[in-house]
This record gives sequence, C-alpha cells and structure tokens, in this order.
Amino acid sequence: MFNRRTLLGGLTAATGLVMAPSSAMANASRWRDADLATLVGRTLILGFIGSSVDADGAAPIEADLDAGRIGGVLFLRHNSRSRDGVLGLAQRFRDAAPNAWLSIDQEGGFVQRLTVDMGFTDIPTAQQLQAMGRDQARGVFRTASQELGATGFCLNLAPVADLFKADNEVIGRWDRAFGTDPETVADYCALFIEEMEAAGVACAIKHFPGHGRSSGDSHYGFVDLTETWSFEEVEPFARLMRQDKAHLVMGGHLINRRLDPTGDPVTLSRPILNGLLRQAMGYEGAVITDDLDMGAIRDHYTREQAIVGSLAAGNDLLLVSNSDNPDPDLPRRAVEWVGAAIERGELSRERLIDANDRIDQLNSHIGRDAARLNAR
Repeated sequence: MFNRRTLLGGLTAATGLVMAPSSAMANASRWRDADLATLVGRTLILGFIGSSVDADGAAPIEADLDAGRIGGVLFLRHNSRSRDGVLGLAQRFRDAAPNAWLSIDQEGGFVQRLTVDMGFTDIPTAQQLQAMGRDQARGVFRTASQELGATGFCLNLAPVADLFKADNEVIGRWDRAFGTDPETVADYCALFIEEMEAAGVACAIKHFPGHGRSSGDSHYGFVDLTETWSFEEVEPFARLMRQDKAHLVMGGHLINRRLDPTGDPVTLSRPILNGLLRQAMGYEGAVITDDLDMGAIRDHYTREQAIVGSLAAGNDLLLVSNSDNPDPDLPRRAVEWVGAAIERGELSRERLIDANDRIDQLNSHIGRDAARLNAR
C-alpha cells in the first residue's frame, strides 16, 4: 500500500521541499449542474490525421469543437509539415472554438514541431540553453513564446523537468534535460514557463515523477523506474510548485512499484497522482496525461480503460492522438464509457467536476477568460 509516512520521509531527506497537504477545491462550482457530455468533453484533447487545412481528419475535429464535444486539439509531428498547413489548421480550429486548447510539443532541440524551415525561431536543446546562461536562454524563450502565442497555440507540452543522464534513451540521448541537479533544472524550467505564460501559453511540466534516469521509451512500451528512480527526481517539480510556477503537470507512462506496488503506470495510478503529487507534495494545479495512444498504454489497455482509468486516477486533461486506429466517434464513446463507470462506482461525477474546476483554474493562470470556455 501507499505509505504516506515513508514517502514524506523520503521527500524530506531528498529535497527538503515537502509541502502541506493539498486543500480541497471549493465546493461551489459552476459545473455542478452541467451534463455529463460537457464534463467529459472539456477534458478531451484529441489528435487527428492530416497536415493541410482541408485534411479529411480536420472536419470531425472542427465539428467536435463547434459542438463542445472536445476541449482541445493535439498536434503531433505528422500534423506539422508546413507553415501554411499548421497555421491554417490552427486558425480553422480557433474559428470553431476560440478558447479550445490547441496543444503542441515546442520544447526545442529535437522536439520542436514549429521548425526553422517553417520560419520559426530555432530553440536549442535544453543542454545547449543551460550552457548559454540564464539571460540568453530567457531571450530565446521570450522570442519562441511570442511566436507560439501568435499562432494561436495555447498549450505547450513542455518543459522537461527530468534530470539528465547521458544513457537515458528518451531524455538524455536527445539532450532534453536542463541539467543533472534539481536546482538548475527547476531554474531553467521556471524561465521557460514565465515567458510562455506571459504570451498566453500554458505549460505542461513533464514527466512526473521523473523520467530522466529510466531505461526504455514509453512511446513503445512500459518503462519501469522501480530500480532506478530516486526521490531527488521529484525535486524540480517541488521547487516549481513552491515558486507558483507549476500550473499543469504531466505524468509519464511510467511504472514505479516503490510508489504504487500494483504496477499501474503513473497515468493510471491514484497513489502517485493523488497520494504523492497532491497529498504529499500539496499540488493544487491541473494534471494532464501524456498521449494515451502511446505504446505503453495502447498495448496494455483498451481506450475505455485508459480514459476511465486516467480520470479516476486524478488526471484533468486527457491527450489522445487518435491516430492509431482512428475513431471519429471517440468523444461520444468516451461519454458512454464514463457514464457506465459512474454507474459501476469506478468513477464519480464529483471527480469530473473537480477536473473541470481545475481546467478553469489553469485558464485563469494564463489570463484566459475561463467563463467563456465552451460557452458557445
């Protein structure tokens, strides 16, 4: 079982940054009387097939946005092939739902969807940025943030708060971490977040509780951290929380039996997302999944299990690229699955209300008018 006393002891020893237990969200919620389709739809950020403004895959997304069946759109590499294509699609989706979460990976280095070839600023790798120093790095972040905000994208699936380890396949190999020590990593993540939020772009800090010392890549299957992870890896996240820079955290598709003996990945683990992140560390912001179509989840769970399990574990926003075996009816199915889970007692309506409240809270942090979200 999750042992909070042991966890708190480990956090204290490793970080000195244990926070007070999270307070409950206010009981008064504007979503208390909302219908189930609205509550579920606002949590869904779906991907699509296509890279041009008239792509066949864009039409269902546009219709879902216009009807309020989804809360946002996920752009992956295969959607970002040209400047005209990606900006045209972003405009099309904004016209359908002005306040939808248009999300993209714009970390820099090898994970930059809006590239130099498209006319955007080159963002160096995290390692290169750290070597440049804070002032020069902030200047790069500022330019990149202003460019991203001007496109209409309002959710950057970055920065990486993992610690650097050279032989790590998915973080270290591509120089995606700002350093080996938590203080440096948190410092540069904070600069990144400050500039992005100033441009009206929310940031998903990833990959909680730390992916930098893992073996394996969760794009292709389960990654087990049990033997390699240490409490030091949550310190960058804890520092950002203490500085009020953490408004959205992304958990990884990572197994850590020291934190959840069941072996459930973080994405589906209430002991980790609620027990560690919220209760032990005092986090009160929103939580977002990594793509639920990645191999680590897709190969072991049905979409129904992934969507219901993610919400039950404590996620507030769900990324589903919907590109492997695309289902244009996924939003409707998600509502049916969630409704059935509520009937079975596996999920509560209160959990959905809480998720929607946290989505509103995230909007307020980056200066978006939450009251207008999906009010069309």
